[in-house]
Amino acid sequence: MVRWIDDVQHTIMKNVLRLSLGLSCILLILSGCQSVQMETPDAPDGEWVFDWDELEARIIELTNQAIRDESPSELYRFKSQLVKIHTGENDERALSREYWTAVLNTNLIFLEQEIGDDDQVHRLIDESIELLEQTDYAIAETNSLLAMLYRAKIDYDQSRTFELFSKMQDALDRAIEADPTNLRVLFAQIFIGVSPVTGFSIDIDVQANIDTVLLSNYETKGDAMTPTWGLPEIYGIAVGRLLEAEKIVEASELTAKAIAEFPDDTTLSYFARLFQIERDNIEP
Repeated sequence: MVRWIDDVQHTIMKNVLRLSLGLSCILLILSGCQSVQMETPDAPDGEWVFDWDELEARIIELTNQAIRDESPSELYRFKSQLVKIHTGENDERALSREYWTAVLNTNLIFLEQEIGDDDQVHRLIDESIELLEQTDYAIAETNSLLAMLYRAKIDYDQSRTFELFSKMQDALDRAIEADPTNLRVLFAQIFIGVSPVTGFSIDIDVQANIDTVLLSNYETKGDAMTPTWGLPEIYGIAVGRLLEAEKIVEASELTAKAIAEFPDDTTLSYFARLFQIERDNIEP
């Protein structure tokens, strides 16, 4: 058992952190949510009033598809459609277009890290930061994502580490001040806490934030834009930390609970497959 831990521990934590960057923006949708179709319907005035409540479900669906296919082409096509959507005159949520484009971009960042090139990753990070800095969307959500993107940018622009670290910390502070119990805010703290910047420190109790999340009842009901994304990724980080501490039974139990709640999540499926292979075909 100890040998198994040694063999997979590094691989698991590496995959959790890499998955977390790209999937940090994937929003939590309970099983059974309907995906929105992005084909423009016929309309007398030639404009399509988009149902923003279902946007996140489509982002999740296409991102998981892209990971399985190892191709971001459908996500890029979806992004092209998103930026061209006509919106109703009084559709206030449509004002969050910049935020949602940055959300989609963050998924593309993960994919490009895996199968693309650094230049494209850098471009996507810069575009997303610029979009978020100009949007009037909710402070907690916008600044949580901004903090994670500033952290990601440090790896591609180390000459500006101090400046970017300061911006990351300021964005995180604004998010926490706006809504400390928001799952997006908690996830940003967890992500930054498990992705430390060499030579810098930030006061984040990762385990306390994980415990807060796992003991809370975050559910999406009605409006799909309720700020409850990130829970599957937090489960993944929690499982990885248990494995790192050689708490195999606890890790397998948490994986079983998580995959039962989110059977289609790519990160959790990765853990489930490991346990099935190495742990006597444990069923989620």
